[in-house]
Amino acid sequence: MPKIVFAATHRDILSDDMQRKMNTKFVQIVTEMFGSHEMNKHIVFDPVYFINGTDKDDQEIQNLKNQLVTIARNQPSWGLRRPIIWVPIELLIDNMIKDNIHIIPKAYLAEANTMNKDLALSDKQLDEFLLTQHALGKIMYIDQPELNNFIILYPPALVNILRSFITDEMFWPKDETLRNILRKMTETGKIHKTDLIKLWQQKQFVHQIPDDDYKEFIIQVLVHLDVLVLPKRYSGKDDTHVDYFLVPCTVKHKMPMSFLDDKSFANRTIALVYQIRKSSIPSALSFKLIGAVSGIWPIKEVNERPLLYHSSAVLCVDSQTEFRIMVEDNRIVVYLTNMSSRSCISPDIAASIQECLTVTLQAVLKFYLISIGKNHQQVNMSNLFHIEVGEVCGRSPCVVSISKAKQTPDWVCVSGNTHLSRIPLLWVFNKTQQECPSNCPGLDETVLTMSPSEQHLSRLAYQLNIQSCRELIIHLGIQLNDWEDIEYSYTRMPLIIKIMALNFWKTKNIVGRPKKSFNNLLDALEAVGDKRHLLCKVFREDTHLIDIADVRLQEVPHDDVLQGLPKNLGNCAIPLGIELEISVSSIVETMTRHPRDMYLQIEDILRKWKLSGEVKPTIYRLMLALERVHTGGLDYLKGIYLRQ
Repeated sequence: MPKIVFAATHRDILSDDMQRKMNTKFVQIVTEMFGSHEMNKHIVFDPVYFINGTDKDDQEIQNLKNQLVTIARNQPSWGLRRPIIWVPIELLIDNMIKDNIHIIPKAYLAEANTMNKDLALSDKQLDEFLLTQHALGKIMYIDQPELNNFIILYPPALVNILRSFITDEMFWPKDETLRNILRKMTETGKIHKTDLIKLWQQKQFVHQIPDDDYKEFIIQVLVHLDVLVLPKRYSGKDDTHVDYFLVPCTVKHKMPMSFLDDKSFANRTIALVYQIRKSSIPSALSFKLIGAVSGIWPIKEVNERPLLYHSSAVLCVDSQTEFRIMVEDNRIVVYLTNMSSRSCISPDIAASIQECLTVTLQAVLKFYLISIGKNHQQVNMSNLFHIEVGEVCGRSPCVVSISKAKQTPDWVCVSGNTHLSRIPLLWVFNKTQQECPSNCPGLDETVLTMSPSEQHLSRLAYQLNIQSCRELIIHLGIQLNDWEDIEYSYTRMPLIIKIMALNFWKTKNIVGRPKKSFNNLLDALEAVGDKRHLLCKVFREDTHLIDIADVRLQEVPHDDVLQGLPKNLGNCAIPLGIELEISVSSIVETMTRHPRDMYLQIEDILRKWKLSGEVKPTIYRLMLALERVHTGGLDYLKGIYLRQ
């Protein structure tokens, strides 16, 4: 790795005294930032050069040149003899740079090489030449698939290309369409591939990126260098359809930490911490993690602005659950929060987030290690990081190792607070288990006092047969004639009878039972002899669709698709509406308006869902709801959006 020297400009606007103060300050700042970096021996901390770019005879520029020459002379490659057979091709490259040819296909250079006759390099020698020139910094040649078909003869040309989208607003083009592209990128931290190509169609870039092959190569280089981050999963899935990139260097705002001031936050949150064993981590790591999970759980938006920050983001699971990812020094902190209580967090969701982040982290860190020369067989994944789980204590995560959390029911932190292990262990929950283990204590007391949502009651209804539901309803205080009325209203629709009966209980005023809670349901279930931990199951989520989760599915479905969907479904307006978080009262209004038309009922439910603004109505959320109600439609959506 070469030496890194720091230089600052605009010395001409500072007085001599201010220059000395600023120089001292800059040296201090640089030392604080990189003094403990594991590569600090490659960093020149003092002096920081102050340049006056308006003076061609500036002595500081000459001092900088002298320093760079000294560093160059100390490089291991200085003075090494090079093969004379390289001379013709070096001269060829020099002449092409003089002719303003900065990027060429490798095949072009290989063909020109053959014209050197006796001094022509073999294919192996040509690769060795290119890799050596790349190591010396003279050219850019990356010997990896999708990158080794082109050569950047003049690396500063890449800086000019970067100016097309990474530049100060004062240098933006005058064209309003292009300005809107850059404005949107600055606000959202992402840019679409088509917009990037529009920027490259400007006159000053066309000669460097003349056709689609060149454009695709430059994009792949920028992704390789982490200038652009492809929001992809690291699970071997094809990602050629991804049409946008995250742009880390344009995201400068830090995440507001005011959420930690909310005293209820700790009671609603579990924490996951990855401790990276290396003392430094890649700057774009946070965006690779965010990109990987955002194909499943989208970045949350407030007032149409994504909550994407420098090294952090807030992502949305559903209307009740969100999680934060923050990269701090050599650790990654994840906060998973439920709006009501951490005891309401779905174990399947917690485990899925952890699994996705862990796979991504392993893949990214392994890639970085290999890219700096490590053999992939030498990379021990267990030595890259370790995982800790816990809760929020004060304003920071209070965590222990997974093994310790499994071995002890609780632990006492340095603040003297006792933390229970049970809920933090949701991060490593076994999603394949269908029933609660024998030692499951059931729902937490904080949850038992809460009122079940319509979605909870619907999921409970799925687990009851019609007779057990009838007995449960009677024990909950509903009169037999009320049950019979519901049964008559929804003849031969047992699931709907069960759902509507439980919702009738939730909304009916019952003498002596003013509040409806999970405790009431638990008491009634025990009274009818049902001890299957059915209430635990209402917090379970089906995560099978995570395997097909995709950024394409984070878009809002088209109206014509929603109009065609009811023809591919059964009679499911009520359960589908509840899973889409449409209120039962609104669903009943739809069914009253379209009493005999199942297709219009479902179409109206889908219309209401799409217009609801609380959570973005994505294709993936619709798929999750369809998977829950088991009435078809999934293949219809897969065929349209995934071409499956």
